[in-house]
Amino acid sequence: MVQKKFIVPNLFTGLNFLLGVYAILLMTDALAAPVHGPAMMSTKPPIVLAAWILIWCNLLDKLDGFAARLLKASSEFGAQFDSMADLTAFGIAPGLLVYFYLQAADPAWFAAHRQLALISSCMYMLCTAMRLARFNAVDAAELKEYFHGLPSTFAGGFTALSVILVIKYGVADRFSNGLTVLPLILILMGLFMVSPFYLPKLLRRRNPVFNAFQIISIFSSYLCGFGMVFPEYLCAQAIVYAGVGFSYGFIRKGIIEGETPGAGNP
Repeated sequence: MVQKKFIVPNLFTGLNFLLGVYAILLMTDALAAPVHGPAMMSTKPPIVLAAWILIWCNLLDKLDGFAARLLKASSEFGAQFDSMADLTAFGIAPGLLVYFYLQAADPAWFAAHRQLALISSCMYMLCTAMRLARFNAVDAAELKEYFHGLPSTFAGGFTALSVILVIKYGVADRFSNGLTVLPLILILMGLFMVSPFYLPKLLRRRNPVFNAFQIISIFSSYLCGFGMVFPEYLCAQAIVYAGVGFSYGFIRKGIIEGETPGAGNP
């Protein structure tokens, strides 16, 4: 009989998966009629709402892991289920989000750069699958304080934020080739996911001031994410975390690999 404590984290994972699928349906206009019904959805275009839903998936994924640790309900099934949900919400959905947005934003630009849009989207999705496979096969067992490469959650969330900001500031209208930034972001995120670099995890540290800063940052991220406000703040947080974190991981790369057998072999 399945223990009840495993239900909670798996519920978060299932919701994460379903929201990822829902976001895909939104961005492909499969739900065009219902989108204009509820008051909440009428305030934002479907593509923007789909991007924010992917941010929700990111936040729910963190709750999934927190619930599993809190309840001591980690399991092999949960790990595999989580990877399937991550591939959907942070791999397939962000890649399609950029592709469909580019197609709708500027048909003339899309016609001239269709191969770039297709290749970057496919590359991003492939790198996400490889990143998750490496995590399941190696990193989950050997790395406790660092990510080996960029987490798929970060890549998916940053991609969604990029689309939101491109739409918010009218990049397609202001710059003739401004939309090129999105395929480039997909390629960059993909390369970082399969890179050999190390990124420190957000864990409790010895410094109480740093811990307080982490808590405030995480709490504010949930407020902005679920409230669908201040994408600039969320994007700035992501850039600072990745920039500082990868720099720290690069400096300590030799120490990390010396302390973790096999960590240097992705």
